[in-house]
Amino acid sequence: MLEFYPAIRAVHIAAISLSAAWLTVRGLALLGGMRWPHLWPIRLLGWTIDGTVLTAATMLFTMLPAEMFANHWLSVKLAFVAAYFIAGWSALSPAVTERRRLVLLVVALGAFGCAYSIARAHDPVGWFAT
Repeated sequence: MLEFYPAIRAVHIAAISLSAAWLTVRGLALLGGMRWPHLWPIRLLGWTIDGTVLTAATMLFTMLPAEMFANHWLSVKLAFVAAYFIAGWSALSPAVTERRRLVLLVVALGAFGCAYSIARAHDPVGWFAT
């Protein structure tokens, strides 16, 4: 199964990048007073993208040897990914005020940045590693 690793990794990276971009576009549109981000097909697209991210991540996790995660970088990254998804989904909720939506978007994108940094460095402190 390891022969599929490069392709699955590429799908994962593309999907998480698309997820962050789609969250940003929808969040900014909602802050701009637009209502199209709440339409059912638009929401379904977001769920599909996020489902692809989680599916590819699960597949990658099961392929790699446990020694790869010895310094616990993946655990820390997953905590930031969870924060990204929770804050992002909350920010897109119709019941959220504009001020709270802005804060949640900033938190979500900040968590995304931290997760990205950790994933690139394979270190729990991300780019702050020496």
